[in-house]
Order: sequence, then structure tokens, then C-alpha cells
Amino acid sequence: MESKIARLISYILHPLLMPTYALLLLFNQNTYYVLILPEKLKWALTGLILGNTFILPTVIIWLMLQKGIISSLQLPERKERTFPFVIAAISFFATYFMLSNMGLPAVFLLFLLGGSILVVVAAIINLFWKISIHMMGIGGLAGGFAGLMFTHHLNTPLLIILLIILGGITGFARLKLNTHNEAQVYSGYVAGALIMSGIFILL
Repeated sequence: MESKIARLISYILHPLLMPTYALLLLFNQNTYYVLILPEKLKWALTGLILGNTFILPTVIIWLMLQKGIISSLQLPERKERTFPFVIAAISFFATYFMLSNMGLPAVFLLFLLGGSILVVVAAIINLFWKISIHMMGIGGLAGGFAGLMFTHHLNTPLLIILLIILGGITGFARLKLNTHNEAQVYSGYVAGALIMSGIFILL
């Protein structure tokens, strides 16, 4: 039963869904850069980001599974993760460059840029060591909003606490499924949080 719950958590908090979650969480903030966006544009942005950063790479990775290039959608083997990481990085960067030409507030672009950088960092680390991209994703989400609170004075301490709790739940799931050891889980979260918060603070 615990394994089934852990698998469900891993699906719901999949790293490819983090850009979409970040956007939806931003849309729920009562700030000027959210209020200036028309409702139709919000729906269009949600569809674009969900399609480009989740649906498209997921379909391509599924096709790789059908062709026998990878053995599982869970990507248990480190060597199997390289091509899916490249696909995700291309999808993330392509979406970032598409949105950068739309005149959107920088905060939306920073989450996408940060997500793109996290995928590249994960791909490089993966050449030598298996790090948890689930933890990098949820850690990056928490780090992004922490950086946003620091730089834009956004009052979201409860949201950050919730994201930290979700990070703990995600870590439990990855350990329960034996997909990672503790070092890979902890380092993934810390790397995601530090890189994403650093992007918001420095840029």
C-alpha cells in the first residue's frame, strides 16, 4: 500500500509538472504582475507551459519506451536518463525563449529559466552520479518562491512551508520506491533550492 502511495506521489509531483505548478501558484498571488494579465492570457500560458514542458516531453519519452531505448518511464538506470534529460532541456529552453518574446513580467520567465538550468545541471551530474530530479524539482519550486519573497517582498511563508513539507513527502516516496538513496534525495533538494533561489536573487 505504501509503495502505491509513493508511486502516486511521484506522479503528482513529477519534475516535468513543476513549471506548470509554479505558474498556477504565481497566478494565485495578489501582485501587480499577476493582476495585469488578462484571464485569457493566463489560460493560454497555462496550456502552453503544460503542453511544452510536460505533455510533449512525456510523449517523446513514452515513444522511446516503445522503441526500447529506455526500459521504464521511471528511468531507473542512470545511463538511460541522458536522452530524456536532453529532451526536457530542449523543451524547457524552447518554452523560455518563446515566452521571452511576449513581454511578460520577468518573474514568469525566471521560473522557466531556472527550470531549464536545473535540467541541464541534472544532466551533467547524471553523467557521473544519479541525483534525484524529483527532489531537484520540488526543491527548485520552494527555492524559487523563497527567492521571490526575498526580492519582491512577496508574503508567502505558508506557501514555502507547504512546499518544504511536499519536499519531505516526495523524498519519502523516492526512498520508499528504492529509486534513490538518501544522499541522492537530500542533494537533489538542496541543489534545486539553492540554484533556483540564487537565480531569483542574482537576476
